[in-house]
Amino acid sequence: EQAAEAELMAARGAFDPLLRGRADGTPLGYYRSGRADLVIDVPTPLWGTSFFSGWRIGAGSFADYDGKLATNAYGELRAGVAVPLWRNGPIDRRRAAVRRAELGRPLAALGVVQQRLESVRLGSQRYWEWVAAGQRLRIANELLQLAAARDGALAERVRRGDLPALERTENQRALVQRQALGVAAERALQQAQIELSLYLRDARGEPVLAPISRLPRELPLPRREPPTPEQLEGLVQAALGQRPEGERLRLQREQLAVERDLARNQRAPSLDVAAAVSQDLGPGSASRGPTQLDLSLSIELSPLNRAARGRQAAAEAAMARLTAQERLLRDRIRAEVQDVVSALQASQRRAELAAEERLLAQQVEAGERTRYELGDSTLLFVNLREQATAEAALRELDALLDCQRALAAYRAIVAAPRSEEH
Repeated sequence: EQAAEAELMAARGAFDPLLRGRADGTPLGYYRSGRADLVIDVPTPLWGTSFFSGWRIGAGSFADYDGKLATNAYGELRAGVAVPLWRNGPIDRRRAAVRRAELGRPLAALGVVQQRLESVRLGSQRYWEWVAAGQRLRIANELLQLAAARDGALAERVRRGDLPALERTENQRALVQRQALGVAAERALQQAQIELSLYLRDARGEPVLAPISRLPRELPLPRREPPTPEQLEGLVQAALGQRPEGERLRLQREQLAVERDLARNQRAPSLDVAAAVSQDLGPGSASRGPTQLDLSLSIELSPLNRAARGRQAAAEAAMARLTAQERLLRDRIRAEVQDVVSALQASQRRAELAAEERLLAQQVEAGERTRYELGDSTLLFVNLREQATAEAALRELDALLDCQRALAAYRAIVAAPRSEEH
């Protein structure tokens, strides 16, 4: 946005008054003279009108054909106005640049909005990935604690001869395996913590590592009812109205329309009218004493004018391209809304089924442990059931994470606020 403001300032600078000065002389020769000229030009945005005023002095001897260079003793004051009647009248390069820069300000703001939406989406996903990594570590630790708590009892039974040593060896194998899983889960949590720090900043804008104590107890399941066709169409229309991409294309098309109008105007003949009043000051020739009014009319034609025709054709082609992109954008936004709603519903259903699987796995695990305690099973099967329960819990966690990812994508696609839940 600051760059857009700077561009606008630069464009408006084309209307700044311009002071020009010049001095020259002829020290050697038959006609020896000296001349000085000072002029202020003031362009305006009013139909391309420009004003000027100045002072000049010419002293010495001049040839008859250079007689207009001579002035009275104190020089000549002059002021005037120039008005374009056709080319550069309705629009000129200065006003076109200002208009494009004015359109560039909201265009830059929309770019910021789009980046903010994307940042919120990525930040939300990184947060839930951090939460999920914490839950994976919790599952790995619970699995490890089961094997660790069992190892002492197994060692005592092996010492008494109630159990073969192979049973404890199997438990120790499972214990080492689960320790390795815990190390991997802890590393994944640290990695997620670092990724989240890119979106979690302190008052100075420095990345902050979220403390483990801030991890929530669980990963929630966002419940959303499937939308009706009418509600889905409403979401599509809301996304079309709130997403910044469509407005950006419209503003870019307006900028091109300014360039097209300028090129179209530049194809017209140049027809300018000007008026100037001058007054010599001080002693000198009596013929230069009265106030003088000069009027002029100038015309300039370019039969081919290929430069302006080419710029107009290029602007019109670019406008047609943006119109096609706008149609494609509408279709893409509609497809994105439909896809993210489908993903949200599918991930929610998958999470519900994964929760049922986890409950069933826990029941099977509890039954297998009872059989083991009654001597009707082996520790190998108990370990397998515990592993199956943990894997079911991880699948449920993955489904819940997909739900939160889909919800973050949904909010970004429909440009909904973070607080929206329905």
